[in-house]
Amino acid sequence: MTREPCEPLPGDRLRDTEIAAWLLDHPAFFVEHEWLLEHLSIPHDCGEAVSLIERQVALLRQTNQELCRQIERLVHVARFNDALLGHMHALTLALLQTNDVTETIATVEAALREHFGVEWVTLRVLTAREAACQVEVFAGPQEVSAFAALQRHREVYVGPPDERELSLLFPKQTTIRSWALVPFDQPLFQGVLALGSRDADRFHPDLGRVFLTRLGELIGTRLNALLQARVAP
Repeated sequence: MTREPCEPLPGDRLRDTEIAAWLLDHPAFFVEHEWLLEHLSIPHDCGEAVSLIERQVALLRQTNQELCRQIERLVHVARFNDALLGHMHALTLALLQTNDVTETIATVEAALREHFGVEWVTLRVLTAREAACQVEVFAGPQEVSAFAALQRHREVYVGPPDERELSLLFPKQTTIRSWALVPFDQPLFQGVLALGSRDADRFHPDLGRVFLTRLGELIGTRLNALLQARVAP
């Protein structure tokens, strides 16, 4: 095999980084000097020597496998989000057909159990800001006091339940290991939606809160509209 002279590298002594940079700038180098590949070897993890082409193929295969795993994860997330969107749409339509607060709460609890797989659901109206709405306050003084901090921060909480709060919202449930607390802060009322699970990882602290926040806005807006209709002259 004829060996053509190689293009000289800049400088007599080059650092590894300089050689690597030069090769990146000349990607066709080994194509033009293919005979070099026969004399190059790269140690493999197992200690055996493999050719540069074999090593490149192994790296490309590894990269391809990782890309396939990423695509699978993206497809899974996309399917999950699509199903979630469908359930949210169904809940929205159901809420539009409710006529009072009691019916709305029952609709929410049923939908979250049936379509979202939530094991335990409860909704409490903590305070109402119009005298005419006082009949719709479902929470007692202890609950109002216990969830005052949640109302002040106006942020969804996800994670392990507090024993006192758990006993107030789910007095008969001792198997709840994680839950989500979604606060309502509407013009006419404040409240909380609690979602409980026996799975400690269902509502973990790193869980995204965007969906839960929007769920609270949807339900809270519907309840506020019903209360507004009630107090309107």
